[in-house]
Amino acid sequence: MIGKQRILRTSALGLLLATFSLFSVVYMEQIERWMLEWLMVLKPGTLISSLWESPSMDINVDLYIFNWTNSESIGDPTVKPRFEELGPYRFTERMQKVDVQWHDENSTVSYKRRSRFDFVPNLSAGLPSDPVVAPNLLIVGLYQKMMLWSPMLRSLMMMALNIYGKEQTMIRPASDWMFDGFDTPLIKMSKMVPPSLVPEMKFSYEKIGYAYPRNGSMEIYGHHNVYTGRDEFRKLGQIARWRYNNVTEASPRCKLKGSAGEFHPIPLVKGRPISYFLPDLCRELQVDYSGTTLFEGVEAFVYKGSARNMANGTENPDNSCYCQENCQEVRSGLLNISSCWYGAPVFASYPHFYQADPFYADQVEGMKPDKDRHEMVIMLEPKTGMLLEIKARIMANLLVEPKTHLIYRNARKTFFPLIWADYNVRITDDLLAYVKLIPILELVGKICGILGVALGVLMVFWYPHQLIWQKSLMQKIEINALETSRTSDTIKNKRERYSRVPRLSDTRYSGKGSAREMEIEIENVDHA
Repeated sequence: MIGKQRILRTSALGLLLATFSLFSVVYMEQIERWMLEWLMVLKPGTLISSLWESPSMDINVDLYIFNWTNSESIGDPTVKPRFEELGPYRFTERMQKVDVQWHDENSTVSYKRRSRFDFVPNLSAGLPSDPVVAPNLLIVGLYQKMMLWSPMLRSLMMMALNIYGKEQTMIRPASDWMFDGFDTPLIKMSKMVPPSLVPEMKFSYEKIGYAYPRNGSMEIYGHHNVYTGRDEFRKLGQIARWRYNNVTEASPRCKLKGSAGEFHPIPLVKGRPISYFLPDLCRELQVDYSGTTLFEGVEAFVYKGSARNMANGTENPDNSCYCQENCQEVRSGLLNISSCWYGAPVFASYPHFYQADPFYADQVEGMKPDKDRHEMVIMLEPKTGMLLEIKARIMANLLVEPKTHLIYRNARKTFFPLIWADYNVRITDDLLAYVKLIPILELVGKICGILGVALGVLMVFWYPHQLIWQKSLMQKIEINALETSRTSDTIKNKRERYSRVPRLSDTRYSGKGSAREMEIEIENVDHA
């Protein structure tokens, strides 16, 4: 017989296994989320923090510069500026976070970003030595800033510009316009003026250039402070402070928000846009949800830059707080980022004014908006928010306006395209292999859960079934034994009755009587 304690232990264990397995099957998604939260929260010394500090993915950056081919006609307002696109100039960016400091009191981490850009000649269509003609960005920026100066300081600057700032164009090698930068007589002159005497004359850097001093410098990107996700997981990787403030200097009414680039609130929700805080724009940029697709066998949410994302504050209220006081509101398609360019009237758009108001492309010649080349596309894995692929494309434009005493006083009001960047990032094969394991592990988990439920139910009913089966078997055995006993008794009785019949050898034939009489006698014995 099976012991009662053994039956109780096995049944209890089976019930526990079945309950746990059923719970895991029903709440599989919630369990996955708990595990992801445990793995993805930023903490010192963890694997995810190491990958976050030194990403393993190389960023391919293609830069395209616009060469102004008819700059000699700037004084004729009837002639449209004509531009030729040069490039791509391929660079590989390797990014690293330095000076990392953890702040447990508010669940944030601070860092500075350092990027190194290495030129890749064999993947470039242009040479760093290519001559590029562009409008005098420095003079246009100074004239814009001078509007806020005192009349006396403005007059002094006008005198200086009459000596050092008469050039309408700047002709420099492509490398100078990109990361190398270059000096000018006006910057040299400003260095001789004590900053304490005329602080407005102080330039932020000793050189100018579209991408200067991003290569190897930490200054341009500024000090970042992001949430670790420990207290509120949905805030993981979201910007908390930039340059030690929770608002930008140019837009004090706009709270900092958006992902710093690596993490998004998960799970991702269909139809809901994602947002990034971009230090190059000094603001948040939203990217709208577009649909789903398969990326090398992995489900991916697709986000694309839309006209709404670049709309002005009138058409998109989300952008209204970024244009205040002296900010120039323009037609949709451009974002005012003058504050990021130290007061110069610079505006961001999609390359070649893609999805912008047709007014901008009609102002100049050489623009060829193309969806395949100029659309911003981002693919994310929906459960982890992990980046699968990104094609981030953005262009910088300079507003040139005819103003009194300005070198462009006879020019037409035009947005001059300067440079655009195509950032291409793709998940590495090693990380993609881990991402592909997620649905496999989920399927294995469900199968194991179902098997666990089945095994648990079997353990609960195994011994009771065994007892019932044994009882039924014993009853059958008893019935068979009884029937066997009865059969044996019947056979024995028959044998005894037959033993009473006289043997032929013992019968004497007297000649009296017939054979029929003998048969009747035998039958009588049999019945007896």
